Amino acid sequence: MRKGTPEQVALKREEIVDACEQLYQTMSFREITLKEISKITSFSRPTIYNYFETKEEIFLALFKREYDRWNEALTAILEGNGWLTKAQLA
Repeated sequence: MRKGTPEQVALKREEIVDACEQLYQTMSFREITLKEISKITSFSRPTIYNYFETKEEIFLALFKREYDRWNEALTAILEGNGWLTKAQLA
């Protein structure tokens, strides 16, 4: 059961997704486990299940976040609001 306000829940989910993103820099999808994610967050493995049902759901949240960032940046370019900086492209 998720505890806290919607904002607190969102922050906790974000921490988990951030950890997954960090691990994904050096590990493959198969190598990353909820145990590995729990090692670099403030959550135990069972607690992570309060926010995501599966590892796949965490990865989907990560991919959606990245898609939203790219979509926002590309929309800005198409609307003529400027070019992407090197930092935005990274």
